Amino acid sequence: MAWRLAVIGDPIAHTLSPLIQGKIMEKLGVEGDYAACHVRPEELGRFTEYARENLDGFNITIPHKSAVIPFLDEIDAYAQSCGAVNTVRVRDGKLCGFNTDGDGIRAALEQMGAPFAGSRVALLGAGGAARSICRKALDCGADAVRVFCRRPEQGEAILPAGSRGEVLPFSALSAETCGAWADIIINATPLGMSGTAADFAGFSFLDGGRPAVCDIVYKPAETSLLKACRERGLVCRNGLGMLVYQAVYAFRIFTGLSFDEDDLAVFLLRRGLTSRGEGAGTAG
Repeated sequence: MAWRLAVIGDPIAHTLSPLIQGKIMEKLGVEGDYAACHVRPEELGRFTEYARENLDGFNITIPHKSAVIPFLDEIDAYAQSCGAVNTVRVRDGKLCGFNTDGDGIRAALEQMGAPFAGSRVALLGAGGAARSICRKALDCGADAVRVFCRRPEQGEAILPAGSRGEVLPFSALSAETCGAWADIIINATPLGMSGTAADFAGFSFLDGGRPAVCDIVYKPAETSLLKACRERGLVCRNGLGMLVYQAVYAFRIFTGLSFDEDDLAVFLLRRGLTSRGEGAGTAG
């Protein structure tokens, strides 16, 4: 069987997903095609109807992760709790939504030696990616989550009622509230991303402790945040690990095939991507 897969977003030219999914199929000896499709918000309904008849599955990136939900026939419990979908499986014309972002960041952190369980997590940002990360951290037994964001109401929305978490304004980001408090710091904002003029005003919030830091941005390979971490001797990674792991989990959902997810992800990170110069030297 030749799998018919795609990723949609607006914009979409930056995506590494076709490269990653192509290498997954190559490694597993599977035939298929994975296309990047530029889908504007007003075209989302039309695309999902096309997918019912022509695709076996598709991934979703900004800005469609929540907007796609009304067009789906089913959604799994975790994606429902996140209010965001990044993976859609198509079977017999029915669309079923999943979210692999949470497991992507969980696995990437475990590869860094920084599991959620028993950790205090400082989460920067409260957008779609932050929502799935926050839910996964709490589900995996994080002691507490602090969400730093510019709109408190958005931060409150990503914390489940009665959860072990609190929301602080982004302006409160400091060594005392973040670096000295957290075991893990995750940047889930676009600050420092290629094509985005905005960046962190400073990095003193990293001081006071020895947190592991993950920046979910992967272009550029070394953001200013990661550079500041390395100068401080902190364990840190960019978002390539999360991207690869969520892609591996998505491929299993698309196909139902059985394979060792960790072995495949490590292959992609150590050889499959670096052989093309994408993210070279950034993943462990």
